[in-house]
Amino acid sequence: MSRPSLTPVSLPAEQSEHPDYRFTLANERTLLAWLRTGLAIVAGGVAVVTYAPDLGTPWASSAVAVALVLIGLGTSLAGYRHWHANERAIRAGEPLPHSWLMPTVSAAIAGVVVVVAVLVGIEVLDQ
Repeated sequence: MSRPSLTPVSLPAEQSEHPDYRFTLANERTLLAWLRTGLAIVAGGVAVVTYAPDLGTPWASSAVAVALVLIGLGTSLAGYRHWHANERAIRAGEPLPHSWLMPTVSAAIAGVVVVVAVLVGIEVLDQ
């Protein structure tokens, strides 16, 4: 049985002024992921107010919900800023800028989780 001949793939003779569209599309998918994350955090804030209205103290669920909504808003806005900076670097052929977004969002969520854990502990001990 004969093997089919393989045709080598050649690169374009001239370089385009535009960056490879795959990088731009990947950058857009990353922006959408940050937007989904921000929306999920906001939904978590709404869920806290709806399903845990008296968490530890009377004001606690409102404070946690406001914190989550603000973190979600910040995540969405920072995700857009990150997308824009990456897009600029891709088009200029420069290295991507360092991102502070992931550690900041992680630290903010961790802070909210610690506060919620304390409030749940207060709720449990008061029963």
